Amino acid sequence: MKLLIPATLSSVALASTVDGQKFCGRDDRKVVGDYTVYNNLWGEDNDKSGAQCTEVTGSTSSSVSWKTSFNWAGDKWQVKSFANAALKFQPKQISAIKSIPTSIEYTYTYGDHIITNVAYDLFTSSSPTGETEYELMVWLAALGEPWPLTDSGKSIATVNIGGVVFELFQGMNKNVKVFSYVAKKTAYKFSADLKKFFSELPKNNTLPQTQYLVKLEAGTEPFQGKNGEMIVKSYSSKVN
Repeated sequence: MKLLIPATLSSVALASTVDGQKFCGRDDRKVVGDYTVYNNLWGEDNDKSGAQCTEVTGSTSSSVSWKTSFNWAGDKWQVKSFANAALKFQPKQISAIKSIPTSIEYTYTYGDHIITNVAYDLFTSSSPTGETEYELMVWLAALGEPWPLTDSGKSIATVNIGGVVFELFQGMNKNVKVFSYVAKKTAYKFSADLKKFFSELPKNNTLPQTQYLVKLEAGTEPFQGKNGEMIVKSYSSKVN
């Protein structure tokens, strides 16, 4: 993942306009107000013939609209990209966070094959500028049955947040402990307080409240897909 880039005066001026320009490079991005929209083709080497382009379609003072389209083959277990909108905010200890209100509405279309998710991705560290130690994901969709990281192969808890039932999985990605809440049914529209996902972690399998939330992103991770397109009608998040 890339470091967030502060909004410039020119990007703020675009806050109520439609950008409409596709960006297709591995690390291409657009800054719009408090959000940075990334193409982020971090796993593209697994499919040299694949491609993906992302586009900012509009925004308000507190939200952003965008879309991404792709064609990916390669290994079905390898994520190819994570097109996402990342929120710019000051890192804050979990214990000091009052709420993380969020809202998203999107559509997802594809051809005769897809393996992908739609997910929030939150990262924490023991210091505001330290390496990632914990990752908390909230999957709103698991199209084509992608599987979250898991040590046991089964869920460790079930919760209902924002009117959506999620199963919780836990696994390791090298030295990073990953918690993944996976919706039992696809949620194309979701509004909730993301802080609740931290609060619902089991007492015997959680993360220290002294950890700093350092990144908050929302987007899609395709493993494979033909003519895939995610259109985000509106997305907003805030760390209070």
